[in-house]
Amino acid sequence: MAISFCHLFLIGRFELKRAFTTSAPVKNIKQFCADLAKRNLISTSHPPNLSSDNFKIVSTLPDVVYAGFDPTAESLHIGHLLILTNLFRAALHGCHAIALIGEATAHVGDPSGHITDRNIVPGHEIDQYVRKINLQLVRLFNNFIENNVPSKKLLSIVNNSDWHLKMSSIQFLEVCRDFRLGNMLRLGMVKSRMRDGSGLSCTEFLYQILQSYDWYRLSRDYNCHFQIGGNDQLGHFDAGYDYIKGKTGKISASICLPLLTDAQGKKLSKTSKEHNNIWLDERKTSPFTFYQYFRQKPDSVVIPLLKYFSLQTIEEIKEIEWEHQANLGKWIAQEKLAEELTKLVHGSNGLKIAKQCSKMLFNDSLSELRKMSTSFIEEQFGTASVQQLLRSRFSTIGELADKVHSGDGSSINKMKAGALKLNGIQFTNPDEVIDFDKICLDGKNITLVCWGKRKYHLIKWID
Repeated sequence: MAISFCHLFLIGRFELKRAFTTSAPVKNIKQFCADLAKRNLISTSHPPNLSSDNFKIVSTLPDVVYAGFDPTAESLHIGHLLILTNLFRAALHGCHAIALIGEATAHVGDPSGHITDRNIVPGHEIDQYVRKINLQLVRLFNNFIENNVPSKKLLSIVNNSDWHLKMSSIQFLEVCRDFRLGNMLRLGMVKSRMRDGSGLSCTEFLYQILQSYDWYRLSRDYNCHFQIGGNDQLGHFDAGYDYIKGKTGKISASICLPLLTDAQGKKLSKTSKEHNNIWLDERKTSPFTFYQYFRQKPDSVVIPLLKYFSLQTIEEIKEIEWEHQANLGKWIAQEKLAEELTKLVHGSNGLKIAKQCSKMLFNDSLSELRKMSTSFIEEQFGTASVQQLLRSRFSTIGELADKVHSGDGSSINKMKAGALKLNGIQFTNPDEVIDFDKICLDGKNITLVCWGKRKYHLIKWID
């Protein structure tokens, strides 16, 4: 089932507020790829060196782009956001952009980037994830449309269960005839798993066939011969290219975007440590935390991140860079990035809440926060940034620090170095007995926790 953004649209529970027309877009896929190159967003491609001849191959393809999202968690995260913003960028360049929800492939699990078999996700959980991610994509699409309103474009959400769940085992084996075992064994992640001795299940080994068939169906049903994704997907792109060419005689192309990594250089994913991941669901990462994640980026990375994520043109980003360099210390580029992405993910109201909370914490020395009701303060932080704790479980500040610190287990040493503040007051003695009258904010049953200079969250105490 494809959800096309052509008019006021209602399918099941998914209502789309405004959308694009269905008239054929101007051919701009080459300009889209050139824009990616200017933003340093081409990590690799298939065929290789796609940009070396000024995207000659791409210029022969239809103006249709897709990216896949397997629902293996209840929310997408900022790694997916990088792919989504570039789908939106494709739409702004005149391409039909398709987000493919991999409901069927989620039951198998993509082995890319994993050194052991993926954990099996129960079917009923995948059903819930599909529903939540579908709603999440619709919300993001609506926010994009409201903020940009490009004409004569098309956005679609498609689910690969539409064809995989209708396929018999015999039909699947017939698809397998077109894949040679030698080629499949040469896939990088397959060789890696075989080499280190952990091996690979037959199920995960066949994932590349399912994903290749997805691309073939999109090429057949939507005239889509171009795909974007993370650079851990190159092997799948290669397999899909060969399958489509063998079935139809037509060429395809794909571009791998850079992977977002954490401080340790590991891919951001649902299996990252919880504190390292920034989710697109406000119940897992509040609008305030999401906003501050980008607002606190150092000058050394903020312009590259603007080029990666922002839907503003390269020329507009250069103007922001010039203004930022002329006013160092005013965080101009960081605010532009944080505002644009928070509005895209959480809407205008989410951005408003994030900025209100930021102002109270960083500009008013907690004076305004102390005047607010408990419920208002909780609303500003959002569910994901409020931690509920039982008073009876804690007797010393050190015990509390161990519980609320989201780092690597070094809370006591960091506390002794002055990194912990409760309601703006520094605590350095882990053996200090907790005085709840002292650590509760003006008699309320909440405590504002700050690690370092800018990492805030809220404790709500339960008697």
